[in-house]
Amino acid sequence: MPVPTDVRLNVRILLDTGGYLVAHYRSDVSAYLLPGGDVEPAEGIASAAARYVHALTGSPAVPTEFVGCVEHHGPDAEHTVTALFAADLPDSAAAPVTHAGAALVPLALEDFNERSLTPAAVSVAVVRWLEDHWPVWQGLPVHEPDAWWNHLSQSVHVLRAQLHARRHELDDAAFRDAAVAICALVAAADGTIDARERDAMAHIVATDRTLSAFPPNELVHLFDAHVDALRADAAGGRAAALREIAKVRGNRARARSVVQFGAVIGRSDGTFDPAERAVVQEAMDILGLDPSSLAVQRVRSTHG
Repeated sequence: MPVPTDVRLNVRILLDTGGYLVAHYRSDVSAYLLPGGDVEPAEGIASAAARYVHALTGSPAVPTEFVGCVEHHGPDAEHTVTALFAADLPDSAAAPVTHAGAALVPLALEDFNERSLTPAAVSVAVVRWLEDHWPVWQGLPVHEPDAWWNHLSQSVHVLRAQLHARRHELDDAAFRDAAVAICALVAAADGTIDARERDAMAHIVATDRTLSAFPPNELVHLFDAHVDALRADAAGGRAAALREIAKVRGNRARARSVVQFGAVIGRSDGTFDPAERAVVQEAMDILGLDPSSLAVQRVRSTHG
């Protein structure tokens, strides 16, 4: 017998009809709602996804791809978990125009952004998946001081895997300059960069797979230039490094990758102290990102 729960579980489908998703338009919130619905008692989410895809396409055998799970508050403030699945419309099928009695309209993928869908948390998750094609988990805020940073250690291997998967998109000079700059700021986070710290960080910069598109000696030269500037004038060197980081603002994938790389580098010695966290947080602020950019559960601090 199913265990009673206070959590509502539903499934939403990203049905690609050839550069377009289909969605219901909600005029009351001026946003789109992906087709799908609740998971039935004793039904698994994959079975529910297959059922909704069948209803949309008329085919019982359309493959689905897991996109992620989003925890949020539903329209009546109920605790909701939405499982997202993607599917391609079969060539032989016509794009659906209704679902569950409501009209469906095409939503161009090229125009998609974080405000396209309701609820907003689902829209953010879909944007991240469209960029990375990597399953997304987005939880509700947890009111626990510094918990976001504490949980980061559990996700470093995921961050590295994501960065490695995107490495072919991270081969331009702007990303190189921003990534090396955040490494230098992390190294100088405690106010000094001694020879041991310089050598350790230079080795990471030269050998990390995320920067494998660039010559190691070029990376070390850029890193040492930042180190010299920070040693000569900490404030001026810091400002110069932040300007390099700002080069990737406006390119969401590269901006998020720089922040992820900084977080991974910050934990390279097994710790991630408050000064290093502050560097990554400042980079996020400059790039216009929020903590969900690190692909770990977002946590709202109770401080301040």
